[in-house]
Amino acid sequence: MDKESKEQPAFAKRQAGGTFVTYVQTNFDSLDERPFGAVDSLVLSWLSYYRLPGRLLREVPGIASWKGAPVGELLRAEYFEEMLGNSWDPDGGRDLLFAVCANPRFRGMRIAGYRTAFDDATEEQFAAATFLLPDGSSYIAFRGTDSTLVGWKEDFNMAFQSPVPSQVSAQEYLEEAAAALDGPLYVGGHSKGGNLAVYAAIMCPHAQQDRIVRAFSHDGPGFNENFLRGKGFARMRDRIDKTLPRSSVFGMIFEDQEDYSIVDSTSFALMQHNPFSWVVDGAEFRCVERISAGARYVDSTLANWVAQVTPEERERFIDALFQVINATDATRFADIRDSWQESVPKMLAAAGEVDPETRSLITRTLGILARSATVGKVSDAAQRAKTAATKAAGAASSAMAKLPTPPLPRLRMPHKDETAES
Repeated sequence: MDKESKEQPAFAKRQAGGTFVTYVQTNFDSLDERPFGAVDSLVLSWLSYYRLPGRLLREVPGIASWKGAPVGELLRAEYFEEMLGNSWDPDGGRDLLFAVCANPRFRGMRIAGYRTAFDDATEEQFAAATFLLPDGSSYIAFRGTDSTLVGWKEDFNMAFQSPVPSQVSAQEYLEEAAAALDGPLYVGGHSKGGNLAVYAAIMCPHAQQDRIVRAFSHDGPGFNENFLRGKGFARMRDRIDKTLPRSSVFGMIFEDQEDYSIVDSTSFALMQHNPFSWVVDGAEFRCVERISAGARYVDSTLANWVAQVTPEERERFIDALFQVINATDATRFADIRDSWQESVPKMLAAAGEVDPETRSLITRTLGILARSATVGKVSDAAQRAKTAATKAAGAASSAMAKLPTPPLPRLRMPHKDETAES
């Protein structure tokens, strides 16, 4: 077999599309040869998901200082379980770390300013890290939600609370980083981290804001109308780079005025929030023209609901929804999906304690998710998971609707023809 024939399978695989991990494994241009872009941002924002144990920080104190330490210091196998075990894709996260430390585009950078904060009482889950790039610029990465139910609820909280505690922490972190570092700045994050990056970029002082080249949000929730009308948003608007998977749900929350690119994905519905399913061609995301029909359905339904209810009513509904979901004792949505025969009865029992109008909204929400999961094509690898998730949401929605009405106080939700107070 000649050389061209041997190389053909690898070429064909690249043509079929890779991920942001394969991007790092195969693209070796320096930042001088090719400017920093959206896929680079996703790579570095994902590194902020690594949970660095205290022992590592004591061994390499530069990681928490603004001087920083070589990114290769993270390659310590004895800490991989603590660093990666609770992430969306531990194996993918490990592969990404090895690729970053080997790739000439990234291996010369330093990790600095590592911070974490957690407050169960205020439901704050915050973490950030800064990457000092070889070209003299810095990328400030904010950690988003992980695959846990607690992390996802934090995204939902943005529907009724502004600012959330982690947004305040993000602004303070960006201002501290900008004061400590010279040169151009990039900020970014995935999921809630994307929202934090944009919020911090908008709220920081003008002198620091002027140094920000781009603010990247990868499937991060948007902002309410009052925030988008502010002068701060207008000043940063042209430098905000938002990417969404084609079946985005969380990234479409409050998505009214921001421009965005739509990335193809090999997964389905809510699971597209996991960026390891996002398709990369060469050095760019593979983009499609429209959000999927399922995502548009969810988005229009959520937008209609948000417009009709007060922030206080949203808070009570979201708390009740997660009370029902948490009754499964699952830590991740994938756990509910994989064992839905056991999870559904537990959710039904919990729903029986919820007032009827709130329960009706929960039933509708589960039905929305079930319907969104049935619309649009997915890869063969995702089909079985899609079927299981659809059955779980559909079964829960149907059974919950048949529950008797409990004699509990009612949470009044306005009808469509009523206008809620703002």
